[in-house]
Amino acid sequence: MTRMMTATAFALATALPTLAAAQATAPDAQYAAQIGVDASKYSLTELVALDKALRDDNRQGANQILSDAGSELTYNDLIANLDANGMTIADVEVPEVQIDAPEGKAQLAASMGVDPEAFTLTQLVALKSAIDTSDEDEVQNILDEVGVDRNALSVM
Repeated sequence: MTRMMTATAFALATALPTLAAAQATAPDAQYAAQIGVDASKYSLTELVALDKALRDDNRQGANQILSDAGSELTYNDLIANLDANGMTIADVEVPEVQIDAPEGKAQLAASMGVDPEAFTLTQLVALKSAIDTSDEDEVQNILDEVGVDRNALSVM
């Protein structure tokens, strides 16, 4: 699963070349700060993957993402930091990000057979990650969240 999550992050970063330009946005910085990492070291794709790893209690996946970014932090450090601030990972708010990368967003949506206009980029990244990890429940949750009337298996 760690390899798949890391592969997803890299694939999405490749599919969305303009994502790096949007890296320093205020929502990304706030998102990174809530998770407990330095925003300048992570793309939005990596932040979403790290958030998912933390929410899924995937220590190995979280530690791999942190290590790949050159961080000395670990899964345990992030969880301890959240605890010290009276938070859990469930309290972290994922920003609704609109990035000016219509080609990349369209390409990502097309790779999954969904309408790019129905999803934010964050939702597409989460959907791609859920598909890549064969998490049918998460795929269905995302489809339901955006109001897409499709079965999870139809995009997996």
